[in-house]
Amino acid sequence: MKTILMELSAAPLLSVALVSLAILVSVLLGRRSTPDSKKKRRPPGPRRLPLIGNLLHLLTSEPPVALRDLARKHGPVMYLRLGQVDTVVVSSPAAAQEVLRDTNLAFASRPSFVATEIVCYGNLDVAFAPYGAYWRTLRKICTVELLSARKVRQFAAIRDDETLALVRAVQRAAAGGGGEPVDLGRLLMSCTNSITAKATFGEACDADLQEQFLSAIAVVLELSSGLCVGDLFPSLRFVDVVTGLRRRLWRARRQLDAVFDEIIGRCEARRERKKTAAADDLLSVMLRIKDEGELEFPIGTTNIKAVVVDLFTAGTDTTSSTAEWIMSELIRNPEAMAKAQMEIRQALDHTSAQDHEGCMGVLPYTRMVIMEALRLHPPVPLLLPRVCRETCDIGGFEVASGSRVMVNAWAMARSPMHWGEDAEEFRPERFEDGGAQDYTGTQYEYLPFGSGRRMCPGGNFGLATLELITVRLLYYFDWSLPAGVGPDELDMEMIVTGTARRRSSLHLVPSQYKMPVTEIQLCSLE
Repeated sequence: MKTILMELSAAPLLSVALVSLAILVSVLLGRRSTPDSKKKRRPPGPRRLPLIGNLLHLLTSEPPVALRDLARKHGPVMYLRLGQVDTVVVSSPAAAQEVLRDTNLAFASRPSFVATEIVCYGNLDVAFAPYGAYWRTLRKICTVELLSARKVRQFAAIRDDETLALVRAVQRAAAGGGGEPVDLGRLLMSCTNSITAKATFGEACDADLQEQFLSAIAVVLELSSGLCVGDLFPSLRFVDVVTGLRRRLWRARRQLDAVFDEIIGRCEARRERKKTAAADDLLSVMLRIKDEGELEFPIGTTNIKAVVVDLFTAGTDTTSSTAEWIMSELIRNPEAMAKAQMEIRQALDHTSAQDHEGCMGVLPYTRMVIMEALRLHPPVPLLLPRVCRETCDIGGFEVASGSRVMVNAWAMARSPMHWGEDAEEFRPERFEDGGAQDYTGTQYEYLPFGSGRRMCPGGNFGLATLELITVRLLYYFDWSLPAGVGPDELDMEMIVTGTARRRSSLHLVPSQYKMPVTEIQLCSLE
């Protein structure tokens, strides 16, 4: 959903009218400072402009890059004033460990944003719920019931069906043999959306209703990624009313509610008809938990809606964009592409397509390819912001209560200090010896899914989908760039709207691999 920097990347920071309003409010409120403010050991940072602070430093579609460059000058614990909001940016593993582990209770809460208040039902979701008994209840539901390793395995058939549907879509595009490129980014988004929708709603959501829901979610995401004045200037929250942003967000929320109510109604009717059947879809699981009422903090239908919003906003765009980055890096590094394809084809030739699920144990190089892509392109390059609950020290500097804190995972994952002089290069072999070998968030130079209490609970779910998509795209097809485009000419610019996506969708030319197809494989792809 929305972070400070999502807002900065989607539109010009401030119009002349908003600056004028900011000046007026500043004059009316006066500029107050505490007598001992100069004595505070506040982190260093760039010089600030009156009223808008450091916003102009981040007038870019790639905030992680801008923050990395600023940190090289001002240090790994850096202070910024974004509008009226004190913000501390952490860019080193040592400082990240202090925030995410050593003093994690002080940073266990999220700030509240205008969009999340409306779209996430008053921050009742997992991502933005304040730290406390309610959040702990949601976290337990996610880790034990919804996104556990056992539950992820139960969705293997859905992943199998939808990734084979992706293969068939690419096959149709390649069938003419004319060398026409396919919009791989669009196909990947459609695939991950379908997987999440079927895992979440099961039989309660037919194709038409699924399409309505995904359309409503798309509107919500678009509105949530724009500039929100109230998030940067709390005293100017009325501007979001005047500009109509709040009205548009509420309209999107009502549209989403209407589809939600239809889906939940169908699910409850199905559960009533089949009282002895225990459905595996996530919505049925949450409705069962609600009816049992055995939680420390009871949940209702509104809470369930907020959790489902999280599942889609965090579980689809991140996976599809990472798969797109993997293919982007491989097409720019033909040797790595060939090595991964050789490994996959040697392992999977003469096997059933259904054997592809869970095959990463025999594909060590392909696993390194995925890990390296996640290093260079972490799904959330600026970990969702924390709010400091009590004044504490980070990196020898004082972080004041109420400050927002962001960890620049992108900068740490590309630091020559930790990854060598070739840190900016795609080299999967770096994970062979002594590199970060897992996704648990304990090695702070490598945090593709975050770390600590607020680590992404859906990492296993997303990774299982990502691995199968990667294996099947590399197994069934050879890939090339459109005519006239060289590997060094491929646009690799990112745009950060919470997640880091390619600015331009990836278009590649597929040609079907002439595999030794077994009868089982032919049947599975028909």
